[in-house]
Amino acid sequence: MVSDSHSEDQDRQENRPFIKETVITEDHTPSFGKKLLRTAVLAVCFGVIAAASFHFMQRHLDKITPEPSTTAVPVSFAHDSNPADSSDAETTASGETRPSSAETIADPTNGTGQTDAQPWDTWQEDVLSLINAHNLGINDYKQLYVQMNSVCSSAQRSMVVVTATNRENSLFQDEHSYDTSSFGVIVYRTSSEVLILTPYSSTMQLSENSTLSVTFANLQTCDAYIKATDGTADLMLLAVSSDQIPDSTKSAISVMLLGNSYVANAGQPIIAMGAPVGGIIKSYNYGMLTYVENNVSAPDNTISLLHTNLIGDETSRGFLIDLDGRLIGWIDSELLSGGTLTAVGISDLKTYIENLSNGYFGCYLGIEGLTLTNDIKAALDTTLDGVIISRCLENSPAQAAGLQSGDIITAVGGTLIRSINDLRAKLLSFTTEQTITITVQRLGGRSYREITYDVRLERR
Repeated sequence: MVSDSHSEDQDRQENRPFIKETVITEDHTPSFGKKLLRTAVLAVCFGVIAAASFHFMQRHLDKITPEPSTTAVPVSFAHDSNPADSSDAETTASGETRPSSAETIADPTNGTGQTDAQPWDTWQEDVLSLINAHNLGINDYKQLYVQMNSVCSSAQRSMVVVTATNRENSLFQDEHSYDTSSFGVIVYRTSSEVLILTPYSSTMQLSENSTLSVTFANLQTCDAYIKATDGTADLMLLAVSSDQIPDSTKSAISVMLLGNSYVANAGQPIIAMGAPVGGIIKSYNYGMLTYVENNVSAPDNTISLLHTNLIGDETSRGFLIDLDGRLIGWIDSELLSGGTLTAVGISDLKTYIENLSNGYFGCYLGIEGLTLTNDIKAALDTTLDGVIISRCLENSPAQAAGLQSGDIITAVGGTLIRSINDLRAKLLSFTTEQTITITVQRLGGRSYREITYDVRLERR
């Protein structure tokens, strides 16, 4: 009896359903009319972009030509003048220390040269004329993506995957290793090296036991080494010896040209590459610039910020290219604005990239400031020229020396300073951990008085 009762209970348990679930499906499929309307609107929008971009954009290349000489010359990029800075033009660090091993470089443009693109707003009449003469349809929408993918495919030849292999010893003295990966961009080629720009933060934990390698577009992997790093701008310059690279790989890769971000405009179509989507390397996304913000204070510099309509988060890394495939912005996840990607204009970084390419680390003062324009002078009721400090960064050499917000830097190392560009160029002429004299004007009562400080510079 006990056995029969137990068997009946067991049968009831086995036949009892664990979960009862009723699935109710709802049809959220939009009507055919809404689909057709949405497709038509997208076709018109992208057709306008395609018409403006591919029919009227001048396709030339930046001319980066070294001076003809039988002696060694440093790596050099074409520098751009910033129309937003009316006080002075973009300058380079003349007289800066360069390594004696710098080589004569190959011209990555093959001597073709480049002119700046025509301003976006001057194309309005041509675009409207083209739209009126052509009935845009779904084929135009498809063709736009074919052309955009073509730009991406070409740009992928300049990209690499950077892998850092870190080796550590555990508490039991057992060696173990782990890999971290990031993206890189080929920005220059010399007779003996391929130079690659990559984010510094992705590999900042490298130790003496760590190794670096890069994988090119054709999946060829080669060892790499660090030329120089810039922790302030989050840049690192890697190099791969040409002797390591097979001829087949040399023909499969290309140099990505650095464009002129000073002519970028809101509404301009762009492509985000590198790792912009969830930090996924080689991901990319299409969008446009929504706002260009000029003269933004940055450590020892002012920069332009390129705001986009592309969604991003703290894992987003990468760069922006225009529809000619030129690099115009370096994405910084710390500059996310409303959850959208923001990039530093590449024209503001060219001097730093050039120095890194020559193995020069750069010096760090640690101030944020602005050039004394006529408007600022009028507001301060002064005729002084120089750079007014808006903030001394925490634990910076400037703060340690005693510089303060409101001080006006008028001279560095005996050289007059009239603009933030002068200050940046002068700082690039020094060596790291060098002590320099900085002259400031400080407001006391109703007048300024001159003070000098000895500042020990640090490495950027």
